[in-house]
Amino acid sequence: MGIINTNSAVFLLVAATLVWAATGISWKFFSLAGIAFIVIFLVSRLFKFLAVWFISYYRIKQREPIKNFRELGIIFLNACFSVGTPFFYFLAISETSVSNAYFLLYTMPAWVLIAAVLFLGEKITKKKIAGLLLTTCGILLIASPWNGGFQISLGLIFGLLSAFSHTGDIITSRELKDYSYHTVSFYTNLMQLFIVAAMTPLLLNPGDLQIGLPNIAILAVTGALLGIASDMYYHALDTLEASRAAIISFSELIFAVVLAFIFFSEMPNGSELAGYALILIAGAIIIFRKADIERFEHLLRFTDRQ
Repeated sequence: MGIINTNSAVFLLVAATLVWAATGISWKFFSLAGIAFIVIFLVSRLFKFLAVWFISYYRIKQREPIKNFRELGIIFLNACFSVGTPFFYFLAISETSVSNAYFLLYTMPAWVLIAAVLFLGEKITKKKIAGLLLTTCGILLIASPWNGGFQISLGLIFGLLSAFSHTGDIITSRELKDYSYHTVSFYTNLMQLFIVAAMTPLLLNPGDLQIGLPNIAILAVTGALLGIASDMYYHALDTLEASRAAIISFSELIFAVVLAFIFFSEMPNGSELAGYALILIAGAIIIFRKADIERFEHLLRFTDRQ
């Protein structure tokens, strides 16, 4: 499949965000059904990996070999963050609403910005300060300080931890920018399976496996859809500018709120809705600032490639 036109790229991107929102919502169903995170992740990521592999094979995309142990280590770090993000998200939706968990996860741009200022020496500007202040205010509003007093809940903590982990995912992904998407996706998803397989004996209880074939089938479909959505996303990026794609990606948040209302009757209160709006505005301000994104690869103080 070659380069597509702009309208098709936007459609693919919106479809990908809808799939991500639907799969994110599905985790709430799995949680309420008593399915352990380790089972959810193991089955869904297995079929996500198979989908990524099949798409790569179908499109005859050759994977580049990993150049050295250093870059293999970066793939491992990326895989660790990729496991950590859904893990903390899963914990967050167990303690707060899906909508709150989603918007806390999407405070990620602010944390990437802070890392850039602290470790890259980026200058503080009015736009950056505005983005950070709006993000902070959004978090405070989601915490609902006027509803029984401000409390740092577990849902808030886990939601922010998922955002921090997502930040690490993005930073390490930048270090792998010389590889094709299919190469990075193949190896990071494979590494995720290895990590979860190593964790399984420690976290899995015998009763966790008694979830029935229908649930396994749903998890398998969920994983396959994640793989397809990721491919649609990166295929759309071949046509769309990164900033435009990032803004369109925010539609995932809207889809998540609507689906949470439809399936779980979750209705955010006024304070939470105001917090969501501030986080969206902050994300837009941060994304459209003229920052040297290429320098994110040095956040972890990696040496230059030889």
